[in-house]
Amino acid sequence: MQENRDRDSDKSDYGESDLRFAEESLDVTSVTPINGDPWKILVIDDDKDIHSLTNMVLRELVVDDRGVQIISGFSGKDACRIMEDDPSIAVLLLDVVMESDNAGLEAVRTIRDELRNSFVRIILRTGHAGQAPELDIISMYDINDYREKTDLSSQQLITAVTTALRAFRDLRTIESLAGRLKGERETLKIAQKIAHIGNWEWDTVSDKITISDELSNIFGLKPGEFGGRISDYLERVHPDDRVELERLTRESLQNRQSFSTEYRVLRPNGSQRTVRALGEPFFDGNTTGKLRMIGTVHDISRQRDAEDHLKIATSVFGGVMKEVEAQLTLTTQVFESAIEGVVITDAKGIIQTVNNAFTTITGYSDKEAIGSSIDFLCSSDQNDESSKEKKAALQDGTAWKGEIWNRRKSGEAYPQWETITAISDRSGVVTNYVSVFHDLSDIKAREKLLKFRTYHDTLTGLPNRDLFLDRLNQSISIASRTNGKVLVLFLGLDHFKNINNSLGHGSGDLLLKSVASRFQDFIREGDTICRLGGDSFGFIIRGINLVKDALIVIQKLLGVIALPFEINEHELYVTASSGITMYPDDAQDANSLIKYADMALNRAKAAGRDRYQFYTEAMGKQADRRLHLEKNLRLALDKEEFVLYYQPKLSLTDNKIVGMEALVRWQHPETGLIPPNDFISIAEETGLIITLGEWILKTACRQTKVWLDEGYGPLQVAVNLSARQFREEGLVDLVQHILNKTGLPSEMLELEITESMVMDDVDEAINVMQQLRSLGVSIAVDDFGTGYSSLSYLRRFPIHTLKIDQSFVRDLTSDSKDAAIIESIISLAKGLGLRVVAEGVEGGEQQVYLESEGCDEIQGYYYSKPLPTAAFSQFLASHRKS
Repeated sequence: MQENRDRDSDKSDYGESDLRFAEESLDVTSVTPINGDPWKILVIDDDKDIHSLTNMVLRELVVDDRGVQIISGFSGKDACRIMEDDPSIAVLLLDVVMESDNAGLEAVRTIRDELRNSFVRIILRTGHAGQAPELDIISMYDINDYREKTDLSSQQLITAVTTALRAFRDLRTIESLAGRLKGERETLKIAQKIAHIGNWEWDTVSDKITISDELSNIFGLKPGEFGGRISDYLERVHPDDRVELERLTRESLQNRQSFSTEYRVLRPNGSQRTVRALGEPFFDGNTTGKLRMIGTVHDISRQRDAEDHLKIATSVFGGVMKEVEAQLTLTTQVFESAIEGVVITDAKGIIQTVNNAFTTITGYSDKEAIGSSIDFLCSSDQNDESSKEKKAALQDGTAWKGEIWNRRKSGEAYPQWETITAISDRSGVVTNYVSVFHDLSDIKAREKLLKFRTYHDTLTGLPNRDLFLDRLNQSISIASRTNGKVLVLFLGLDHFKNINNSLGHGSGDLLLKSVASRFQDFIREGDTICRLGGDSFGFIIRGINLVKDALIVIQKLLGVIALPFEINEHELYVTASSGITMYPDDAQDANSLIKYADMALNRAKAAGRDRYQFYTEAMGKQADRRLHLEKNLRLALDKEEFVLYYQPKLSLTDNKIVGMEALVRWQHPETGLIPPNDFISIAEETGLIITLGEWILKTACRQTKVWLDEGYGPLQVAVNLSARQFREEGLVDLVQHILNKTGLPSEMLELEITESMVMDDVDEAINVMQQLRSLGVSIAVDDFGTGYSSLSYLRRFPIHTLKIDQSFVRDLTSDSKDAAIIESIISLAKGLGLRVVAEGVEGGEQQVYLESEGCDEIQGYYYSKPLPTAAFSQFLASHRKS
């Protein structure tokens, strides 16, 4: 698991095929041709990897037999430009933070408000939970979904995009239907006016009848003058024709058959019109209850060929009615398949119609809901102020939208985002309300989870570093008011990397969770424990005023993890190192306390681990000096501030100089000569050791070639390789290149490595050493005896030399144990056919002893200290004369 991995480099969780796909150019859009034009999906993100992975996941997506076309952009400005050029884009996958923290939201605002594109479905993607927009922003700009990138698996992305595409399709369908329906209605009016045909609809239960504008014109009435009752209609019929019309209408209803007749119409000005009337009853299913009758009235007074014109009018009118009915049927299907709940009420709030999504969300069937007041859905958790605002808006006949709480049939209260629109008749009187709502339960739960993840560690559930900082500030504030103290303690598990490497990261995760659980049981109420990252934990302990009290806390913490842990059938014993600092003794602010606790922890680990360390002022000064060195180190190579010193190696066989070790020094213009112990570790951590190591190798080979050409030889130069250099890809090629460029014979170069460098990955180390040896280069193991290599591995290493560490040589004449170790190393080397070099020889007695034991070469201050290039040249000259 990712939470505890201590890796040298990041590794992707994707497979090889995914990685190859991620390397493809983003300039080429991905199109999956199926049936019809592909759906257009616009991906806006400043991270090219996100484009590649999105393309990989969606390239095979098919919705409604249509593939997808992926279009890429890398900024909010790209999003606005592309959307303006191509309004047909269906889905926009948009990063929140790009050229600015709110670049994504600014793009959304431009698309919705300035470009007035309300159709594209927008899915926001955030890097972490803190970037998630507030709910009111989501509703204001009609943002349809948002997710964290790390939480967006392939299936989740496909599901989200598929839902968005279907929503885009529904919106476009509704728009098309609405436009066509409006056009058909206008066509119907024009057709009726041209053909002098009006229509009417009679509700036989309420006795209300409505007539079209053209029928009002035929009757000689202005719009709104017609009474609206069947008696008002019959009053317009000539008395001599009225009885026959009533008979035909009555028989039509009884026999369920249409009727056709002609009668005269009396207009208010006294004129008459002759009309052809058609009527047809419509019933409710197979029941006998009469519902309504629909009919047409054709003014044939001024038509010479009434029959021909009637056929034309009937054809025109009948075709329009069928088209309208078909469009209404399609609109109903869209209404029923919508994913939002829809409720239509009358002016008093009595539910008249609901869709399928309403039942899915609330649990109430249409039969249970229709006829009830919409208030039965309201939860007691409702906000009174929100309810007042909603009622006021609806009373004014305007729309209202906002978040409310409703209750499901199960009794569960849930949040929903609702939009209510008032529908008015021609006179402005509200006749209906349409409520469209979306269940916010999943979004609220996701929002809650995102907030938790923002301030908590995913693996252990403990507060993370951000929450730790916030609580530390609170504790400092309380302590400053009460003149109290706050103990800040950082604790890191010792050699945790070894557990990951040997048992796997899964076991490492289980151990971290077990440790966290024990710490949670130990911590007092009011104190804080957090996971800082990796194997490090932080503690904020209040009420600690004396050092002895702090020591008691530390001992108890160490005791908590002293007992073994049972992890995957392994019994593990764990030790820890601790760094401690105190408010207000060491610092007055949270950031400084965290910094000092971290310094103290690092010092405890460097001192051998399994110990604690209080922060001291000297640590801060040392850290400042280290930062100063790191800053100057980056410029030292360019300024040519590095120099090489050479320490000669003497053969004990013939007392001749057989070689030298190249040692780097930093000639700082301000502080003077800086030894390697002060800057090599910094160079390792910053990666500068790669450039510095190449310079050392090149300079040492070039100078050795000069000395060989001057007749000082044979001389073999020894150059130390750092751990980072040894693992660097291309090391063998670099050595070969330098040898070719400088002209130094390969046998005149010896590369020194340490035991610890080769033990991390033995097989790979052996492979590298074999390649170096194939160049003709010698390999020496430096500081032998201080590492942990086994004899079985040592036997496999393709090396030439063992160098005895000076810590054994220093006291060999006075310490029998050191002498015994040296004797064993020389014996071991001889048995393996290796040459032995002793470092740190400072006296004649040491030289005599080493010579007697069979040591091949020595180097040390007894013979010569490390010398700069010019001085070493003089040393070689004087040695040759002697």
